[in-house]
Amino acid sequence: MRVFVSEYVCGGAWPEETLDSSLAAEGRAMLISLVQDMLRLSDVEVVTTWDNRLGAFPLGLTPTLTVESITSPRNEQQVFERLCEQSDAAFAIAPEFHGILTDRVRTASVRTRLVGCSVEATALCSDKLRLAAFLDEASIPTVSTETFEPASEINPVESGDVRFPCVIKPRDGAGSFLIRKVSNSNEFSALSKQLLTDGDGLNFVRQPFIDGVAISCAAIVTAVQGGEPDRLRIDVLPPCQQILSNDGCFAYEGADFPARITPLMKNQIERLVHRCCSVIPGLNGYVGFDLLVPHAENDEPTVVEINPRLTTGFLLWQKTCKDNLVARMLALNNDDAPTVESPLSWKPAPSVIRMNSLIE
Repeated sequence: MRVFVSEYVCGGAWPEETLDSSLAAEGRAMLISLVQDMLRLSDVEVVTTWDNRLGAFPLGLTPTLTVESITSPRNEQQVFERLCEQSDAAFAIAPEFHGILTDRVRTASVRTRLVGCSVEATALCSDKLRLAAFLDEASIPTVSTETFEPASEINPVESGDVRFPCVIKPRDGAGSFLIRKVSNSNEFSALSKQLLTDGDGLNFVRQPFIDGVAISCAAIVTAVQGGEPDRLRIDVLPPCQQILSNDGCFAYEGADFPARITPLMKNQIERLVHRCCSVIPGLNGYVGFDLLVPHAENDEPTVVEINPRLTTGFLLWQKTCKDNLVARMLALNNDDAPTVESPLSWKPAPSVIRMNSLIE
């Protein structure tokens, strides 16, 4: 089985002269972890691409690993299409902004078996406004989300409809890029002016700030063959508590694992993830969830975002799972992995895992 692993930033597709250091570090870590897990599987050959500006590929080449050096984004696009066509399956890792992930998924899905979410599910989950409306219609708890136009929001007091604190973020952003907590009208006006320049070409949304515990969770969704129709196997990975910066930018700094939540809350989170995977058509492979457990008494866990791609959290679960998570995503049933029907097993983990340890 030949599997193509494509990571947009480190793989050579990044269009700017200088690589984004944060995205490159996380992308490198996810790419390497995926490749390493695949190389542990028998009868699997791995092929990937690597931006030649980054020097030598971090892993030594083996008979089952091929790395193609990329000299430009145009070169990468051609190689991306060719390797999809020449492979039995492909992973596409890319940021959601500017429709990049959706475009990559669309390109890959018509050339090979895509290990991941469909084009439709990727487009829906990449759009925070559409996703919130979809979840609300399905009666799944989510953060209220509405459009935000910086040019028309300079003087929020005049409209009288802005409640503070609130959170402004790109409609299709990734990570903590341009996310800001706003506590009063002066900050609101200042941010609106700033985004007219810094957010040029981007669309934004506004959400209420909800005080609570930020939770990362994920699921591996696979089709269990047999019967009509094929049913989904949804493995919910253990929740962890996000460690976020306290500067109003919500930068991800690591995690407490496992999350310090009650068994009841853990069950509620698992049910919430199961429901999302069941009602959103096309969720497949690894799906990341950013959730919030409000501090308000009796409030249920709430969906903040759904990431239709591999996330940095994968590095945490890879370290703490006794089984090969990539084998589960590929739905392999051989001596390297338990059958898709078998539950995943976990090993003890340190109580705090910081971001720098995940991306080393």
